[in-house]
Amino acid sequence: MLKHLTIRTKRLYVQIAAAIITNSFFLAPVLKYVPCPSLNCYACPLAVFACPVGTLQHFIIIGLFPFFLLGFLAVIGLFVGRWACGYLCPFGLLQDLLAKIRRAKLILPEWLSWGRYLSLMVLAVALPALVHEPWFCKLCPAGTLEAGLPIVGQAFVKMKILDQYSQFWGMVGWLFLVKLVLLAGFFVTSIFFRRPFCQTACPLGALFGLFNRVSLLQLSCDRSCEAKADCRKICPVNIDIRKDPSSPDCVRCMQCTACPGVTSTAGGKSDGR
Repeated sequence: MLKHLTIRTKRLYVQIAAAIITNSFFLAPVLKYVPCPSLNCYACPLAVFACPVGTLQHFIIIGLFPFFLLGFLAVIGLFVGRWACGYLCPFGLLQDLLAKIRRAKLILPEWLSWGRYLSLMVLAVALPALVHEPWFCKLCPAGTLEAGLPIVGQAFVKMKILDQYSQFWGMVGWLFLVKLVLLAGFFVTSIFFRRPFCQTACPLGALFGLFNRVSLLQLSCDRSCEAKADCRKICPVNIDIRKDPSSPDCVRCMQCTACPGVTSTAGGKSDGR
């Protein structure tokens, strides 16, 4: 238990540092067009990097192949799989913090994990190609929180309080209300389920998850281990790592390595003992 708390605390420090660096603004003029390895809205007033999913849609809409972006994501995936989801994603951190409100968690049906791939293929790829609109960005709850609310809030202050014109006040319409409902829905479900957005809707998580079986960072499980610890209870996405150490659902938080039957390796493939 002590080892688990140590890993969880260190991970929290890394998550907070990553969220601050990703949204520290002062580096934005230099790095604004460089994709970050996590889901962080490009339109956020404090964002330093470009959102990889937003960048993917941009290139699809203008009809160019995103060589650098896909190469960048592939390198990360080949080295660490979904580790960036577990350690670097600000929206993942928010869901982890909301999960602390209620200790006992419900478990999402496994079939809902296919929602990540649906989000990737339909919202982030097919619809932008067909209608030339970044539909995942239009609905993304992380974008609503990091960009939509600050921009609309600023517009409200200008229009209603300072009596100044703001072109962004026109953003407030039915689509913005839908975005608010989606954001509120993920906020509420994050209290009862662990990382519901990561498990069911994140296209970047779907992409990184494809590399979990081939990445250099692997987990190995000794299935004969007699430890009484329930790996699922300490997993931020509620999976039993003993069943499939290379599961695409695993965000490589490494908290399960607190169990003596689970070890991590920096190369090769998990033998799943």
